Amino acid sequence: MTDLITGAVAAGIVGALGIAGDRAARRRKRAFRDHYGSYEGFRHQVDEDKVRSVRSARGDVAAVKAVRDDHPLASLVIANRYVREL
Repeated sequence: MTDLITGAVAAGIVGALGIAGDRAARRRKRAFRDHYGSYEGFRHQVDEDKVRSVRSARGDVAAVKAVRDDHPLASLVIANRYVREL
């Protein structure tokens, strides 16, 4: 009986976290679109020289982090894409 209750509670928590995560992702995408308009709009606002400098000195991961630090509305996927396309 206890296992059944524990399982139901765990399933409820996982479901609630999934819904909250989806909502947060949609909000983040909407905020990105509202602020930058598109990926191209985002690219024009990033300091390319700074990102290239960080990338050459400390690597790709640090460059992605630098993009996200300067542009918090950019997702990890967007920041990674930007660094890979440099």
